[in-house]
Order: sequence, then structure tokens, then C-alpha cells
Amino acid sequence: MSRNRAVSDVIGFVIVFSLVAATVGIVSVSGISILQDARDAEQVNNAERAFDVLADNMTDIHQEGAPSRSTEIKLDNARLEVRSPIRINVTGVDPGGENPNVSYSATPIMYEGRSDTAIVYEGGAVFRDSPQGGVVSQEPPFRFTDGEVIIPIIQTKQMGNATSVSGGTVRVRAERAVREPLPEFVQRQADYDALIVNVTSPRYRLWRRYLEDDADATCKITRPETVQCRIDDPKRLSVTRTLINFEFET
Repeated sequence: MSRNRAVSDVIGFVIVFSLVAATVGIVSVSGISILQDARDAEQVNNAERAFDVLADNMTDIHQEGAPSRSTEIKLDNARLEVRSPIRINVTGVDPGGENPNVSYSATPIMYEGRSDTAIVYEGGAVFRDSPQGGVVSQEPPFRFTDGEVIIPIIQTKQMGNATSVSGGTVRVRAERAVREPLPEFVQRQADYDALIVNVTSPRYRLWRRYLEDDADATCKITRPETVQCRIDDPKRLSVTRTLINFEFET
């Protein structure tokens, strides 16, 4: 009888030990995954806050006339990249048929980490972008109020050779090169029937959402990665351009 009880005790111990070991293994694996996800999410949030500071510094340059600004961004396991330029085109619809038109490019700055979420600065705006969708984290410095339309085109351009940096802390140094009103619009005081804004960017859907919501624009997709938005009956119109050169410093 004692021998049978001893065997039963051994079997019971093995079963309990196996259950405990399996539970510890499952909790360890899932716990590590949860901690990694939380860490990655916090890194993206920190990058988003840094890009908000970057956008504010760019605003100081194009709006307040500051000659230069620097923004520090902590990368850890992430990288900062220069991406292919986007394009912004603005056309005034004049009843007389003389429609002024300007078109400029802007080089985006993108943060990419371990997750599939990227933070992007382009055209004065900050976007939080992912394959599942995205949000406008900070709106561009456009203004649409009481019929007044103000569009400052922020034309960022890379200087230097570093197109991608990773690890540690990186400083984005930006300096003003040109700030000017656009003569195509300044020299003409016509009453416009409408203003047409075309944006060609991988984040065209986010630009569309912003312009439809903020400018009450009517938008449509005209070709791949291009959204065209019409703003009817602008009472007052101002379009300016600021060229800002930037580079990565490690």
C-alpha cells in the first residue's frame, strides 16, 4: 500500500511541476511580448512629442523669422530618414481666366522604430502613420477662417549627405534660406472663385482628411498618391514660401 502511495505522490508531483513550469513559460513569453509592445509604443509616443517640438521650431523659422533652430530626437533602436519629396501645388481660379499657379516640393523627415508606426514631418504637419491608418498629430500652419485663406508653403530641403541615422541622440538642425510672398498671387488682387490645392504624398489620405475637416474643402483622388481639394470663394488669400534647409547631426 505504501509503495502505491509513493508512486501516486511522484506522479502527482510530476503533474503539478509540469503545470507550474508550463504556466511560468506561458506567462514569461506573453509577459515579455507585452513589455516589448509597451516599450515600442512609448518610444513612438516620445518620438511624436519630439516631432511636435520639431514642427514648433520650424514654425519659429518660417513664421517668427528665427534664423535657425535645432531639435534633439532620441532614437534608441529606431532610425531617422530623409524620404522622397512630396509636392504641393496651389492654383487660384480667377473668373478672368488668368489662374496663378505655384508648385513646390518638400522633403519629409521620418522616424521609424520597431513597430509599424512611423512619425513624419512634411509640409509643416506631423503625421502618425501606420498600415492600419493614421492621424494628423499636428496640423500644418494653414489658416481657413471667415473666408481668409493663408497657405504658407514650407519647403524643407536636406543639406549634407546623411539620409539615414540610427541609435543614440540625433540633432536636426534647420536654418532659413528663403522667406518670401509668392508674386503669382501678390501682384494680383483678383477675387478668386476658388482655390485648388493638390498634394502628392504617400500620406495623401491624411492631407485629404485635414483639408476636408479644416478648410471645408471638396476633395478627390486624381492619380496615385495625389489628392486635389477645392476651396470655394476665398475672400482673402495669401500664399507664401519658406525654404528651410536641414541636416542630421550625430
